[in-house]
Amino acid sequence: MIRLISFNFCLLLLFTSSIFAQDISNLTADELYNKARELPKDKDSYPKTIKLLKLALEKDQNYADVRLLLGRVYTWNGDLDSARLQLNQVIARGKQIEEAYSAIFDVEFWNQNFGRALDHANQGLLYTPNSTELFIKKAKALSALNQQRQALALLKNYLKDHPQQDSVKNYYDLLRKEYTTNIISLGYEYVYFDKRFDDPWHYTTLDYTRKTSFGPVTGRLIYSNRFNKNGLQGEIDAYPIISKKINAYVGMAFSNAAIFPKFRTGASLYYVFPKNFDAETGFRYLNFDSLQVSLAVIGLGKYVKNWYFNLQSYISISTKIPANAVILSARYYFFDRFNFAGVQIGTGISPDDRVRNINQALNYKSYKLGLSYARDIFTNTSLAANAIWYYEEFAPNIWGNQIGINVTLNKRF
Repeated sequence: MIRLISFNFCLLLLFTSSIFAQDISNLTADELYNKARELPKDKDSYPKTIKLLKLALEKDQNYADVRLLLGRVYTWNGDLDSARLQLNQVIARGKQIEEAYSAIFDVEFWNQNFGRALDHANQGLLYTPNSTELFIKKAKALSALNQQRQALALLKNYLKDHPQQDSVKNYYDLLRKEYTTNIISLGYEYVYFDKRFDDPWHYTTLDYTRKTSFGPVTGRLIYSNRFNKNGLQGEIDAYPIISKKINAYVGMAFSNAAIFPKFRTGASLYYVFPKNFDAETGFRYLNFDSLQVSLAVIGLGKYVKNWYFNLQSYISISTKIPANAVILSARYYFFDRFNFAGVQIGTGISPDDRVRNINQALNYKSYKLGLSYARDIFTNTSLAANAIWYYEEFAPNIWGNQIGINVTLNKRF
């Protein structure tokens, strides 16, 4: 009985498929094209869409709209050679040149072939020199090739002749905002203790960051008042770009003040993996007058749409004093790294937390919760605020609260 039902079901599927094949084979090229356009733009529908469009081309080889859509569907489906073949045929026939060059630009740009994408934009502009879409795409390719200055000049000249083109103006403003090579930051942090210390701590930083061809470099001057003592510390950090999937961090700091480490240094490698994962491995070293601390750093991060999640661990490797720390953080980016909201929880004191690195013979337990928020208040000027609460054991079985409030102003130019 079961075999009979299975056999009948298979016959029904074959009969349905045959009816569908007969049904679409009788459609005109226009009807097939419209039917393909109505299908959902998702991976499960691509094979059916491709089948309809190929059948439409059998009926009309010169149907440019069909080839354009077929080329785009091949692009979305990852069949890049087939996409190029269809789009180049549209270009060779001299039909719908602007749309064809725009589509083949996307094939290359979306797959990070920025040089080829730029060539297609240039070729398209030879045929349609006033194409707003191709001008914007050429600027995007130049920007992706780290030629932001040329991209800005291109858009600026275009706007002189076409001042009413809002799409070009909007991208010009966006690119001008993103293309900044310098950042100056001024920050202040106030730290309150309910039990551990009688006086609050004050901490002021002045940073200057310069983007270079091998990566950003930051110089930093830090002033602090702790334990009723003043002190200065100088730092330099660099973030070399090693390859598309590996970046690095190298930093060091010096101070003659007792409230700072005499010397601190660190280095990390950052790895980019598929599925929007990244990882960090590195070390940190702090040298006080009577204490040296070395730690290994291990981190794992994941991007999920506008969210970034990170788990980072600092592990003591060459000291008898435990200085381990684990931090879990989440950050939501509104549109760039200067506009975000974040939260973090953790245990222990991170060696990257410069405010709380002090010379102490014992490192007791501590737990923390932090909130952060940053937004642009003017063009290329952002204001960031951070609040962090520690619940710490500062003597055997004696616990207290520590609250830090930080405000930082960043100017990009």
